[in-house]
Amino acid sequence: MTNRINKGKRGIEVELDVMLVKEGDFWVALAPALRVTGYGKTPAEAKKSFAVEADIFFEETAKRGTLEKLLIEYGWVLSKDNFQPPTGVDQASVINLLHAQAGKPTFFTRKVAIPA
Repeated sequence: MTNRINKGKRGIEVELDVMLVKEGDFWVALAPALRVTGYGKTPAEAKKSFAVEADIFFEETAKRGTLEKLLIEYGWVLSKDNFQPPTGVDQASVINLLHAQAGKPTFFTRKVAIPA
């Protein structure tokens, strides 16, 4: 899995693995490492909803100065200019749970750049 957050001179670059799974009549996009979700009636709507929610998450936490604190609370580890994803997020367990409840999830990677 790709989850990574890097801090640079231009801002913060985020790359997240996102699970996409159908639950009933809706599609859900979920990034367990950030606890951010989006949903829609189609996979495209779920991805778009996730992108909006992820953007809001990063914009608001960066604006309030709480991004690093929240990432640490979620189990991310800060090392110099990047965050390492939490080891406590057992991706396999999440996948198995989603598969048992709603079907096999598919994945996509979402990249976000947050200007400094």
